[in-house]
Amino acid sequence: MKHRYNKFTWIFGNPIIEENVWIGAFCLIDGGYNVLRIGKGSQVSSGAHILTHNTINRTISERNYTSIDNAPTEIGEFCFIGTNAVVLMGSRIGHHSVVGAGAVVREFSNFPPYSLILGVPAKRIGSTKKYYKNPSLSLVIPAYNEEETIKEVVNEAFREISKNFKNFEIVLVNDGSTDNTGKIINFLARKKGIRAIPHKQNKGFSGAMETSFRSAKNDLILLAPADGQFDFSQTKKFFEGIRGYDIAVGYRVENSENLIRKIQSNIFHKLLFFIFGIRLKEMSTIFLWRKHVLDSLEITAHPRSVMILPELVYKAMQKKYKIVEIPITWRSRRGGEAKGKINFILVFITILNMIKFRLSLK
Repeated sequence: MKHRYNKFTWIFGNPIIEENVWIGAFCLIDGGYNVLRIGKGSQVSSGAHILTHNTINRTISERNYTSIDNAPTEIGEFCFIGTNAVVLMGSRIGHHSVVGAGAVVREFSNFPPYSLILGVPAKRIGSTKKYYKNPSLSLVIPAYNEEETIKEVVNEAFREISKNFKNFEIVLVNDGSTDNTGKIINFLARKKGIRAIPHKQNKGFSGAMETSFRSAKNDLILLAPADGQFDFSQTKKFFEGIRGYDIAVGYRVENSENLIRKIQSNIFHKLLFFIFGIRLKEMSTIFLWRKHVLDSLEITAHPRSVMILPELVYKAMQKKYKIVEIPITWRSRRGGEAKGKINFILVFITILNMIKFRLSLK
């Protein structure tokens, strides 16, 4: 069958291969005789064979045994199948397991999750749990003149994130607000797990985001707005979605913005596609990054442009980081004024920055 994996690998039948699976060269993936499932995020190294059938009885009986023995085989999520390993029919490998190079998993073997499996015949010799840790989270929220919403947003975020993380922080960047946003943020920062970072003067869209990203300390960094339009009960979708990926990007399934904002957004995203080849549905709402990814990317966007996210996404794509898109709903603004009004100085700076960035690319 034609497939999108290595051209030197033989995949036949209709195996169920879930998203973000990598398969190396010279593998045999047998979905032709029974159900074969390879779970999300798994990697199958070169030369590995995963089977759902055997013809031993038919062969040695001189074909007097007419059937081809077969049974379903399952590889769980985020498993690693080593070079030249063989997984015979009827086997089940639990999620987050490792089958070592050259191992032969006998028919109808059943290994629990987090198994370290080695040898011929293969045996469970240990656990892979020591290689896995629950990630910590930094929620970063840049805010400019959001006195009507910031307290409610932070309280909602704290409540929802604490359902999924024990180790998290909330970083609030006051981008030179001229209302009471700074005072409210300082009050909120009295609570354990919340940090306030002030800008004495407004640095602008990209400037506030750069401070937010560079101030985060934890494994995952979630960018969210301060205007109350994001429902933080949806954060679980991002934490689940980024498993096996490097960046999770939210996009609105319904956009309730006014016509001017929609046209503005549409033009912006079309420019990003034509100039940089960025095909994301949207990149102006919610982002979840792995910290090591952000740390590897240089930021050159002008602080007052809106180019920081396109720049980071483009550079991440060039480094082959994996991106997943997450559908989200979007609420009406709960107070204050929208920051996305047409500002011709902002538009000029952004276009100039876009051209400058494009010319800098080799």
